[in-house]
Amino acid sequence: MRKKNHDQMDAVDADLLWSASCAAYRLNNGYFKEAETIGDQVVRHTNREIVRRALDNPTLITDADRELARNCRQHMATAVTMQALKTELGEWSRITAKVCGLDTIDSMYDFSVITAMPHSYIKQLKKESVDARLARCQSNIGKLGDKVELAVEIMRSNYSAKFNTWFVSAITDDNYAVYFAYREALDSDTHVKIRGTVKRHTDSATQLNRVKLVGEKE
Repeated sequence: MRKKNHDQMDAVDADLLWSASCAAYRLNNGYFKEAETIGDQVVRHTNREIVRRALDNPTLITDADRELARNCRQHMATAVTMQALKTELGEWSRITAKVCGLDTIDSMYDFSVITAMPHSYIKQLKKESVDARLARCQSNIGKLGDKVELAVEIMRSNYSAKFNTWFVSAITDDNYAVYFAYREALDSDTHVKIRGTVKRHTDSATQLNRVKLVGEKE
């Protein structure tokens, strides 16, 4: 096939590419944009390389990969559609909407985007799961200025470039949602004890200030 530009590639069926991308995510135990090496030996190939192998040898693709691909594509398309009803889509959301609607892929850029989609899908599912848990929590702990010590489960840590700090969301043993700024990310799903001061009450959570870790939950 005659190439029109560096980005163009021989056309690939979109369903096959989505399935191959899910196979690569499974075989590589995650998404890796760059190969991992020890000395001159490659110990983990990029997902794009494994996708190419799966396209050349579709027996690497399982029925579970195909089902995951269908769920991934449908979920990501629905998510951007719902987002578009609320606000203007950003660049990545527009790209996601585009690749979800393609029947064939003939662009290296679109190829790379779809290769990363299973990773984005799993992250999105986890975020939605965390949001659902936080939404079921009670919100107000103590009074403003109270010093509290709490046993919590860490839900997520998001970095803020604006404030150069991490904002951590957590749930207490008695199902209250709290959030606080911290100097580093805290691992999700870990159980720790924290000490801090009640700074603010919102409709969904209690904000803590001057938080310190005081040990792991017993």
